Amino acid sequence: MKKLLMSAVIVMAIGFTASAQTAPAKEKKAKTEKKVALKDHVCTDACHKAGKCVLVHGEKGHKCGEACKKAA
Repeated sequence: MKKLLMSAVIVMAIGFTASAQTAPAKEKKAKTEKKVALKDHVCTDACHKAGKCVLVHGEKGHKCGEACKKAA
């Protein structure tokens, strides 16, 4: 009975350890995605229609808003 109980504890510990290893990989991926070099702005038709420059995600000077967050 003691061996059965110890086996169950070991199996649960291995499962817990395996699932705990995936979280840092996701955080590391998120951090590397944020280090993308920003591009200079290139005017498009949207800029000319609005009468001012419309900065998109990834361009220098762009501030992420709700529309940006919804697209991601």
